[in-house]
Amino acid sequence: MVSQQGGEVHGEPQNKATRWGQQQRLEFIDFRLYWDGRINRADLTGFFGISVPQASLDLARYQELAPANVVYDRSEKVYLATSDFKPVLVPEDSARYLNEVLAVANGTRGEDAVFVGWMPPVELVRHPHRSVSPRALLAVLRAIRQRLALEVEYQSFSQAAPTTRLISPHAIAFDGFRWHTRAYCHARGAFRDFVFGRLLSIRPHSNSEIDPRSDHDWNTYVEVKIAPHPDLTEAQRRAIELDYAMDGAVAILPVRRALLFYVLKQLGFSRDATDAAAAQQIVLANKNELAPYLRESAG
Repeated sequence: MVSQQGGEVHGEPQNKATRWGQQQRLEFIDFRLYWDGRINRADLTGFFGISVPQASLDLARYQELAPANVVYDRSEKVYLATSDFKPVLVPEDSARYLNEVLAVANGTRGEDAVFVGWMPPVELVRHPHRSVSPRALLAVLRAIRQRLALEVEYQSFSQAAPTTRLISPHAIAFDGFRWHTRAYCHARGAFRDFVFGRLLSIRPHSNSEIDPRSDHDWNTYVEVKIAPHPDLTEAQRRAIELDYAMDGAVAILPVRRALLFYVLKQLGFSRDATDAAAAQQIVLANKNELAPYLRESAG
C-alpha cells in the first residue's frame, strides 16, 4: 500500500494542481492569449488539474489585471485576445515560445509540460548525439559546489592514450554541440576545457584551493562584432542585417574569452572558411581586435 503524507503520494508524481500557484496560471493565461489568441476554462483545468470554478476565478483575476486584453465570446464560449493586446506577465518576445517548441521537438519536454497550446509543424536540424554520463555530471556538479578536486582519466584529442589528470572544475559550458567542464588542470597549471564525453573515469580527490576568479579567460568578456560581407549586394546586406537583428549594420555579441574559440568557429571564422561573400555572408567588424584569437582558432 502506498503511504501518503501532506497530500503527496510517495513514489508517484505530485498532483498538477499542487505544483502550480495562481501566479503561474495567470502567466499561462497571458501566454496563451498572446500566442494562441484565445483560451477557455478547459485549457486551465486540463493543464493544471484544477477545478472549473478555480479556472473561472483565475480568468476573472486576469481580467482585473488586464481588462483591455481580453473579451469573452459567448457564442464560442472562449476568451479572446483583443486587437490591442499587450502581455502583462510574460515577455513580449519570441524566445520563450520558440524554446518551448524546440523542447517538444527534440523530446526534452512533453506537450503537457509547456505553455504552448496549438503546436505548429516543426522540425530541427539533427546533430550527432554527444553523450554526457550522469555520474560524471553529478561528480562535476558536486565538485563545483563543494570546491573539490577530481582525479579523472581523460582521453584528449592530442594524445594517443588516456591520461590521469587532477582537475578543479568551476563551471560547465555548452559550445553548441557538446558540453564540457571548465576546470583548472593541476598538471598543466592552467584552466582548460574538458569534454564530458572524454571523461573515462572520475572520482573525488581532495578539497581544492583554486579560486574560480583566477580564471581570467572565463571571467573576461570580449565583443564579437559582425557585419554583412561587403561584397554582398545592397539587398543581400539588408537581408543579413535582418537575419542577425543588426543595429547600424553591426551585431555585437558579448562572449567570455574562454568560449571565443567556439563562437568564432560556429560563425565560420576558422582556417577552412572561405572569403566568398555567398558562402561567408558575414565578416568580423573588429577583426584586428580579435586577431590573436583568430590565429588560435586556426590552430
